[in-house]
Amino acid sequence: MRKSSTLTAIRWSFTVCYLSFAICLPACVPSAGALDRVRETGILRVGMDASFPPFEFVSANGTLTGFDVELARELGSALSAGEGVEVRFIANLSYDGLYDALALGQVDIVISALVVNPARMGDFAYVSYFDAGQVLVVRSGETGIGAMADLSGRALAVEFGTRGDQEARKWARRVLDLRVVPYQTAAEAVTALEAGEVDAALVDRVSALAEGVVGGGLTIVGETVVSEPYAVAVRKDDRCLLRAIDEALAEMEANGTMDALVAKWLEGDP
Repeated sequence: MRKSSTLTAIRWSFTVCYLSFAICLPACVPSAGALDRVRETGILRVGMDASFPPFEFVSANGTLTGFDVELARELGSALSAGEGVEVRFIANLSYDGLYDALALGQVDIVISALVVNPARMGDFAYVSYFDAGQVLVVRSGETGIGAMADLSGRALAVEFGTRGDQEARKWARRVLDLRVVPYQTAAEAVTALEAGEVDAALVDRVSALAEGVVGGGLTIVGETVVSEPYAVAVRKDDRCLLRAIDEALAEMEANGTMDALVAKWLEGDP
């Protein structure tokens, strides 16, 4: 697995997510809640919309696979309390139907590249595991650009119509002579940077990693410009399950499991 300052930044983004969305978890008390049911039945039901590679998708041989699928299985192992827990996927849900399935008790948790939605926090709770937000990418060896504020007199590639495009145009009103250059896809924006047509690119983290930024001729610099955390969602009342998931994800981050998933599914390492 490749190691770099970029991977360190990814690791830090996980930590920030934990601090932002898993703080103040209420102490759980013995109850017949979701965690008890999972351990008693030996089944963890995971809601998923399996249409978003590389996070969740059906492979050519008909197998459900992806980053989130492996993440769910790791969580199943962590929640087992010494006994095996089968992770059972309800993966034919639409993205819009994920919350309904959770609210109705059809699933115990949702893992589906689910974006944290503050408007849903009255009924659901989140623990984030990956920040897919907009990041600033430059050519390796570039010492003059470490943040958006350093782009005076520079050309910045973006994917047209995205949050990165919107954010870049805001910065163009703050930074002198910043030229925003739109492209049809994030891949095209990154390619333009590699070719020297622009000085930096502002793209989502998934696209940046997929385009070989880590270990290649490009690098991610600075903090995430626009945060967009993906999170595991549970019913707000399932406090013990929420805490157990938070602890499991923290352990996965500490022991390198999360780094391995990022390398395999987002950086293309075998």
